[in-house]
Amino acid sequence: MENKELKLKNSFKESDFYKKGVVFLNKKVEKNYINVKSFSDLGVKKRNILYTLSSGIGKVSGIFDFELEQEMDKLGQKDVKSKDIPLHILQYALSSNPFFYFNSLEKYFPNLKSSTEFITNDSFLGDLSITFSGTTKPRNNITNIDYLQASKQLLATIESELKDNIVVYEGTEKFYPQLINQTFKDKILRISKSDERINGQEELVQNKDWFAYNANYGTPEEKEFVKLFARKLEQLNQKYDKIYLIRNKREVKIYDEKGQAFEPDFILFTHQKAEQNLTYQVFIEPKGKHLIKEDQWKENFLNKLREKTRPLSLIVIFIKLLHYLFIIPQMKRNLKRYFSVLLSFYIRANKKVEVYLKTKKPTLRSRINVQQNSGIYSVMD
Repeated sequence: MENKELKLKNSFKESDFYKKGVVFLNKKVEKNYINVKSFSDLGVKKRNILYTLSSGIGKVSGIFDFELEQEMDKLGQKDVKSKDIPLHILQYALSSNPFFYFNSLEKYFPNLKSSTEFITNDSFLGDLSITFSGTTKPRNNITNIDYLQASKQLLATIESELKDNIVVYEGTEKFYPQLINQTFKDKILRISKSDERINGQEELVQNKDWFAYNANYGTPEEKEFVKLFARKLEQLNQKYDKIYLIRNKREVKIYDEKGQAFEPDFILFTHQKAEQNLTYQVFIEPKGKHLIKEDQWKENFLNKLREKTRPLSLIVIFIKLLHYLFIIPQMKRNLKRYFSVLLSFYIRANKKVEVYLKTKKPTLRSRINVQQNSGIYSVMD
């Protein structure tokens, strides 16, 4: 193993951006189920389960096949709403499974008042049905045993779907400012001499002010991206007067709705020439083709994040989730297209905040707190 120094360049440390700038991140918090008021809120799909009743056919004669055909003609189905099943049977079925004990249910459905409400309310079991399949006689005379077994089967299906969607933690929808100089630090990396990351790409990045660190000890895909970025820099300089590409080595994490941590490989900050105090923050994740499927959740997460911010008109003034870059080397010709879309953050100066409050909706004043701290402007709770 070999020690490699990853150091922030002095030119970056001396910049106003390093001294006063912020990176916006969300937080990992314990999942709050207070707004969960139905099965659908936790992904349980409304559909019938099929329960097969005993046919009552005792034997089949190879000679008289028509006897079987007559019995088969009588096969059919009958839908029964769960709330039409005797209450004591469903209560017994619930008591047979610890997952459905009331003290367990109220963790995920805090607005639930009782087990009886869970059984009868259409937001829960009340609107679900069981399809009983069998011949005429057992179908028209469903026994308590069949009701119990079918109810247990229904509960097992619901349990499985709920467990697929129940999480302990989640990422907050809001993003919060964190000082750049408290986020990115010098560090020592331990890299094997045989590892392809041992080459730090110094010949490209060492003397470039736009690359915050002295080296890029990354994968071939990450190095390919930096080379590609360097070739596109002239285009970016036409629109932005300050550009910083920062290698992320576990300093920055954002969290999805299940609390999964996403650590983008790079974070790009660009300051727009035409706008005072308008900075874009872009998360960049260069990946090989073999990781497309494995990392699909990251794209899904950021797509949801973008959609959720659209109606938040007040917050969008300061933080607009717009740009995210997910690059595969084979797709590098499309860099301009990928550069345009998914996750960006706007940082507005205090004067523009005051203008907005005076001219738009003063009743919303209580919803924001604009904090000025050594030139940092941010939106906070």
